[in-house]
Amino acid sequence: MERRMNYLWLGLIVLAGAFCALYLKSALYPGPINPSALRYFSTEQAHSARAYSFVPRVLSIGSFMLQASVLIWLVFSRKGATIARRVEERCGHYWRSILMYFFLLWLFLRLLRLPFTLFGNYYWQQAWGFSTQTLAAWWLDYTKSAALDLFLATFGVLLIFTILKNWPKIWWVIGATLFAVWLVLQNFLWPVIVSPMFNHFEPAKDPAVISMVKDLANKAGIQVDEVLVMDASRRTTMANAYFMGLGTTKQIVIYDNLLENYPLDEVEAVLAHEMGHWQKGHIIQGLSLGVVGAFLSWGLLALYLSKLRPTAGHHRLQLWASVQLFLLLIMMVTNPIQNYISREMEKQADQVSLELTGDPAAVVRLQINLAAKNLSDVSPPGFIVWFGYTHPPVLSRIEAMGDY
Repeated sequence: MERRMNYLWLGLIVLAGAFCALYLKSALYPGPINPSALRYFSTEQAHSARAYSFVPRVLSIGSFMLQASVLIWLVFSRKGATIARRVEERCGHYWRSILMYFFLLWLFLRLLRLPFTLFGNYYWQQAWGFSTQTLAAWWLDYTKSAALDLFLATFGVLLIFTILKNWPKIWWVIGATLFAVWLVLQNFLWPVIVSPMFNHFEPAKDPAVISMVKDLANKAGIQVDEVLVMDASRRTTMANAYFMGLGTTKQIVIYDNLLENYPLDEVEAVLAHEMGHWQKGHIIQGLSLGVVGAFLSWGLLALYLSKLRPTAGHHRLQLWASVQLFLLLIMMVTNPIQNYISREMEKQADQVSLELTGDPAAVVRLQINLAAKNLSDVSPPGFIVWFGYTHPPVLSRIEAMGDY
């Protein structure tokens, strides 16, 4: 017997499907190049960047649609209940059956995503000359990432079923609270435990960069002990930088290929931008919003799970597939909200970069060079920007800087 799909679930699925359709339409038919972009980039650059962006966009939506289809089938079909029942019959023990069902689902979804991940993250990057990794090195990174994901996901499934079993009425409040604590902890732990598993970091040694950091930090009124250089060039030719951490693990990380391939005034613009995130308190703001989002998401999860009215044929192990489906769908439909907040933070950091450097020409030149070398889409479709961009598109950033 299948579970009844009520209007709440149907509405979430339809909304996610509509976003997929609109995104795919925008990727397939992006429209003409914005003439304003051709003031900074050649027509060839604009078309090359669009061609490069096309495949990752299609792959991301294809991967989502395939995973969502499988999970919907597992949650709402008779066959899904039969699979869950057979897992329990073979395992017998309550916790063994939970772990086995979880692992089989984790592995199956991993295998579903693998062709999309391998082609998009390795072969496509190789084809465009961005990847500097061997296939063996890529597989090593993938294996480490999968192992970390499996460890954290195993902990998560055990936690959820334990809370559900012992506190069935307030399980979502406890779950949201623990998840909020994890959000804070990972900001301390990630820079010192997880990031070094994948990259080597060392303090910047160039005296000019060190002096630049001190000057910018004094202007910004923030404490920056050091800037770390990451060996990104062993994986990619793309240049970037980011900030992360809290307290003593707070870091500005800059790619080694940015230092090697960009002039000092553009490196200064990057550092000033990252300090802008610090000065504006974006990590704390992001954490605060994450905590609020955690309670809203767990509350909605409890509501959606309560609306699944199984018949006698439903099996309890399907709960984990239901959780996975909900998380996949809710991340999709809230993407525009999350990315809007991120773009606003990036705009603020851009403004601080201009104020700290006092050199709009260098900041604009940085954006042009980054977009050209990283093949950023200089004229992306409006829906894709609204739905999927964590940063403002390059033309918007350049025009905003021109108003400074």
